[in-house]
Amino acid sequence: MKINALLLTSALLLPAAGAFAQSFALAAPQADLQALAGCYPASQASGPAAGTVTYFGAETSHNTQHAQFARLRQVFEASQPTVVLFEKPDLGVDSTEALTITRLGESGYTRYLAQQHGAKAERLDNPVAEYEYLRARTSATQLKLYYLLRTCQQFRQGTGASKVMTKKIMRQLLANSAAFLPGTEKALPDMAALTAAYRQHCPGAGQWWRPLGTQPAAFVQRLEENVRAFRAQRLARQVAPHLEAGERVLVVLDPSHLPAAATYAVGAPASPQR
Repeated sequence: MKINALLLTSALLLPAAGAFAQSFALAAPQADLQALAGCYPASQASGPAAGTVTYFGAETSHNTQHAQFARLRQVFEASQPTVVLFEKPDLGVDSTEALTITRLGESGYTRYLAQQHGAKAERLDNPVAEYEYLRARTSATQLKLYYLLRTCQQFRQGTGASKVMTKKIMRQLLANSAAFLPGTEKALPDMAALTAAYRQHCPGAGQWWRPLGTQPAAFVQRLEENVRAFRAQRLARQVAPHLEAGERVLVVLDPSHLPAAATYAVGAPASPQR
């Protein structure tokens, strides 16, 4: 199935929690990791050859002066991972730290450090599987509305685009949606249908190009609960075999995707309760 940047950006930025961490027993605090600003001790699985897993929340950034990059380098040095899980497509690395960050952001820098430390690097997220998971659990209209709204809002927030430009982007997305939202071809064929569906499913939310606010519509909340469940299950499946093999796992992901009940290393001070 063909998936383009819409799914990649939309799926990656959805909030996710991780109930899977409940299956791990917490290790004794690691002084070297705790010494880092805002860091928490790693988790450790039970068993004769149990490995450890450390979580690091890294926000999207291409700024080489961002403090999170120095912290991430310190966490690599302290945890000495043998396996690193990262989000976003694997676009390789550049020749230097600075060029890697500038061109490839936090995801590229994670791979750069994994290469420097001789650790295996594996992609964590799977937007295609996540989309199919949601597709099986909601109507085509709600699914399409969900992805289109989130993408346009992310575009406007990230670029400061005007209402006029945001509407233009939405028209382009609607015109090409068959390529990246399979199974929704008959839903929301034009702007009029989109506006009508928005009024139906997001009553009282104002205009669709504005932020949905802190209380999203019921169908949005339900879809995001499904996303959290999918991501928790996927993370558990990917981490578990490495822990059973006695490996040291470092998971680098968006702060909003950090496992809610786990301890983790973070790129900036944060509360353990998420």
